[in-house]
Amino acid sequence: MNSSLGGSLKNSGDIFAAAGKKYGVDPALLAAIAVHETGNGTSNAVKNKNNVGGMMGKNGLMTFSSLEEGIDKMASNLKRNYFDKGLTSIEAIQKKYAPVGASNDPTNLNSNWVNGVKKYYKMFGG
Repeated sequence: MNSSLGGSLKNSGDIFAAAGKKYGVDPALLAAIAVHETGNGTSNAVKNKNNVGGMMGKNGLMTFSSLEEGIDKMASNLKRNYFDKGLTSIEAIQKKYAPVGASNDPTNLNSNWVNGVKKYYKMFGG
């Protein structure tokens, strides 16, 4: 997984594996969402805020103290707010995680979410 990730995510395969094991979420899915959400590890969200999942808080993009924390929080969020509620497929996750027509998506990037995440998921062996 490591060599396929871009930017600041390049050497974080072990972190995705650990978070996946901790929360029971496929590490390939975690990595696929992170790579898609961060433009292959190049976004300001991951570079400046360690936010690998595009996670939003009350004041916009959430900030994490480390890449490990960002990956852990994304995995925890997926477990609690998606997997525990029966949203386990990429398509089901997308409807809540990156809904088409969302107010914070003025250029309609969410319409590419399923295909983008599926592409990376397959690349990572999912």
